[in-house]
Amino acid sequence: MSEQESAIEQFLSPLSLEEKRDLFNDLLAIEAVYRQNRKTTFYTFRKIRQASRRHVECRKRTLQFRNLRNDELVISQIHEQHLFKNHYHFKVFFNMEEQSFEFVEQLLDSLRKEQLRYYTSQTAYA
Repeated sequence: MSEQESAIEQFLSPLSLEEKRDLFNDLLAIEAVYRQNRKTTFYTFRKIRQASRRHVECRKRTLQFRNLRNDELVISQIHEQHLFKNHYHFKVFFNMEEQSFEFVEQLLDSLRKEQLRYYTSQTAYA
């Protein structure tokens, strides 16, 4: 088991079913935005005075999740503007350590597998 997988298990184990569901829904939304904007760069000339600043970084959305063990997952969607060039990216932090977006994808996969096990066990007894 890799270090990321063990960190994911450590993060998910103390969460309740409702917290996992909320986390799953938020991560699905983040994944959709990531896939839509991952290779998106655009140029704008509308606000020349504002764009003439060297570098502007604006957080569009920040999601923060914490479990009972005080493990913390923070995901920030960031819009960067360099002169006239604009692009979006995500920063993922788990326990104050920066992670790649693959961490979110692995977390989603783990939650999908867990939900599949839950629903198959529910229908097996029904």
